[in-house]
Amino acid sequence: MKAFRFLKDKWFYISLIIMALVVVAAFELTFEKLDKFTRHGTEFQVPDMVGMNYEEVSELYSDEFTFILLDSIYVKDFPEGAVYQQNPAPGAKVKTGRNIYIIRTSIAPEIVQMPNLRNLSLRQAMVSLNVAGLKVDKLEFVDYFARNAVIEQKIKDEVIEPKDDVVKGSAITLVVGLGNGNKNTILPDLVGVTVSNVKNMIHNASLNVGTEIFIDNDEVEHLFVSRMDPEYSAETRVPLGSLVSVWYKSDKNFDFAWYNYEKFRRDSIVEVWRVKKYSADTIKYVIDSFDFILRNRTFSYDSLERIKDKQLLFRPLDTATIDIDFDFDYFEYNDYVIDTNFFYDE
Repeated sequence: MKAFRFLKDKWFYISLIIMALVVVAAFELTFEKLDKFTRHGTEFQVPDMVGMNYEEVSELYSDEFTFILLDSIYVKDFPEGAVYQQNPAPGAKVKTGRNIYIIRTSIAPEIVQMPNLRNLSLRQAMVSLNVAGLKVDKLEFVDYFARNAVIEQKIKDEVIEPKDDVVKGSAITLVVGLGNGNKNTILPDLVGVTVSNVKNMIHNASLNVGTEIFIDNDEVEHLFVSRMDPEYSAETRVPLGSLVSVWYKSDKNFDFAWYNYEKFRRDSIVEVWRVKKYSADTIKYVIDSFDFILRNRTFSYDSLERIKDKQLLFRPLDTATIDIDFDFDYFEYNDYVIDTNFFYDE
């Protein structure tokens, strides 16, 4: 048939081959361009730049990344002009040319004006300091008729007048009054409190921060107070300005949720038994037994440790005053005798 005569023409096949080569070349060129655009298969691990000079970093890695400076802040005891924060984080795998967002430390510290804290209450003064970008260093208590009234404001031992220029973030010593009455204050319960809130709670209680001990090496957001000295109790009163030392543990190693649940059960039982008008000795027994458990359990996530924790019992020094109906002879005579589980049936 004449319609298919072109199939015998060699130029038809030559043209077909040329067209196929053009199509293949077009695909190759397209994918090559797309590969370059997306940088497919080319990844770099983001280095840890924190602490390095920003100018040096941006020059050193200019071929691999695009740097975008978000902010410059003053950070005490940190190198000037250094990378303070970076995003993506060190170790992240990114493609060449990825934007790296940087916050660096400023070359010169930011200056703020010192607020007038004189004659303010301690709580008011702390709020004013926070608004001004300053913080409390310590409290010095002196004889003065108004308890917790601010008498003077200092940086270290130097008096700072209102509107004086100070470096933002400076720690201010507050000289406050002891008052004429009782010079003791309630000890706050700090166990389970985050690192960022500890100092405020201690200062709000008219106390000072003692030694801070970091048992676990972890990120700040995972660290909570696991122990304090003096130990907390509802009856404990300490002199104004006393030092409170704290120990921090990671919530990866200490079950703070379980700890706080035990505290909640203690407080709930005490409240119920007070309503039921149990004797003061019985209420004290509840508090002492739970406090014993809170002090001595490890609150570990380890299954064997948790079993040992739950077997931890408490025996009061004098069971004669306890008006609860159960058989004391059932328990062994050692330091861990009375099972507090019977509290939960009330």
